[in-house]
Amino acid sequence: MAALSGAREPALLGDRKEILQPNQIHNDVLSSNHANTALAPDRLLVQCKRHRKTRTRRHPDPAWREHAFGGNELQVATTPLSESISGAASERRRKPLWREQYVLVVAGAALGALFGALFPAVAVEFKPLGDIFISLIKMTIAPLIFLVVVTGIAQVGDMKAVGRIGLKALVYFEAVTTLCLLLSFVVVRWVQPGAGVAHATTQQAETVARYAQAHVGSLSAYIQHMVPESFVGAFASGDVLQVLVLALLCGIGLVLLGDKAPPLRSGLERVTELVFSVVHVVVALAPIGAFGAMAFTIAKFGAATLYALALLVGTAWAMMAFFIFVILGTICRIAGIRLMDLLRLLRTELLVVLGTSSSETAIPGMMEKLPKAGVGRAVAGLVIPSGYSFNLDGVALTLPLSTIFVAQVYGVELTAAQQLSLFVVMLFTSKGAAGVTGGAFAALATTVVAAGLPAEGLALLLGIDRFMSLARAITNTIGNAVAAIVVAKWDGEFNRADWARSSAQIQTAK
Repeated sequence: MAALSGAREPALLGDRKEILQPNQIHNDVLSSNHANTALAPDRLLVQCKRHRKTRTRRHPDPAWREHAFGGNELQVATTPLSESISGAASERRRKPLWREQYVLVVAGAALGALFGALFPAVAVEFKPLGDIFISLIKMTIAPLIFLVVVTGIAQVGDMKAVGRIGLKALVYFEAVTTLCLLLSFVVVRWVQPGAGVAHATTQQAETVARYAQAHVGSLSAYIQHMVPESFVGAFASGDVLQVLVLALLCGIGLVLLGDKAPPLRSGLERVTELVFSVVHVVVALAPIGAFGAMAFTIAKFGAATLYALALLVGTAWAMMAFFIFVILGTICRIAGIRLMDLLRLLRTELLVVLGTSSSETAIPGMMEKLPKAGVGRAVAGLVIPSGYSFNLDGVALTLPLSTIFVAQVYGVELTAAQQLSLFVVMLFTSKGAAGVTGGAFAALATTVVAAGLPAEGLALLLGIDRFMSLARAITNTIGNAVAAIVVAKWDGEFNRADWARSSAQIQTAK
């Protein structure tokens, strides 16, 4: 590799066994084969201390660049090179465990659960903490999706490539959704969690029936809803699908501008960095949000609600665990990655989702981390937002479970033809649930009414929906992360070197 400073051409490092001596490297040299330097890293770093600035040069090995400098370029340094390399490599190891974000989130949720159990009357008043945190996260989702999708399409610059990515994503979404529905149908018919459960009360039935009726909608209405009525309206409503449609149109328009596009794209990229910076500030408040949400949940519902329909809740959690670790784990192995590496990469986001019961809170983190871990930016920008409308694996798993549970409660025996019809209905209703808390219950209400089952049976699920929502949110988040990786690998937009580097950094941080 060329010298980092000075005009003289440096001598190349010699035999692998050569030990670098003092003053041997007047012009700091980093060999293109850094295995040579690994034999005497301290000697090399001592020689580098004389230069406090370096040229900006690209090293051929991305793993070495990231390990040494935390980025893809050798940036102008204001500290000795030895301190830069050793500091960047050991910063995570020196960071106290209690300062790690995921540890703080776990601590906040645990303290919230304890506080809710000990002081329920006071804990219910802490609900605004969780609500405010979710609102802050949702505040960043619309602009983040818009900016990432627009700049991603502009970078691709090929409408055929964008269409190809979208088509592959839809094929994957439908395949996995179908698999989820089939798995849930088999499990609920085998376990039969609704057998012997008492009917809902009349008062509950009236409430739920009104709620269900309010959420019944046709397919044409759903498609029409995808198109925002105004440019600002999509951002004001926070509807992910509307923002995605608007971003696709703007991205295509930016490509069509031709030579006029680069300044606009550059400006949008700077704004994207600003939004990510805001996200970092908001995520720092995650422990407080997790505390408030968990304190309210335990104080409001208590443990007794879990025991009332333990079989249904236990079946849902077991089924989703099987889906994540067996089915998604197998998909990850086929894609050439390890599921556990992905879970470690997104551990902070998953803990926030667990504390808030909203899978949308993970969108900003995933759209920042996955591109850094090797997923093409355009793929991440298209697949992740669209996945929150078309790839809600957790919703697809619970829809048959909860719907047939209602049928079992009322003694309704569904024929094979009725179950097939119900399956087709769920292929559409599973796409209509947003990634926010309560969205899946609206989809369930729509499904039950469309299937002709007693809507009042949904009253039995009101008390446990919060706990079902936790499992749904976790499954939705992991499912969409896997979808982005699979589509990126399928489209040739997955950088395995970046993924290996990211996995190595996570292992080092442990």
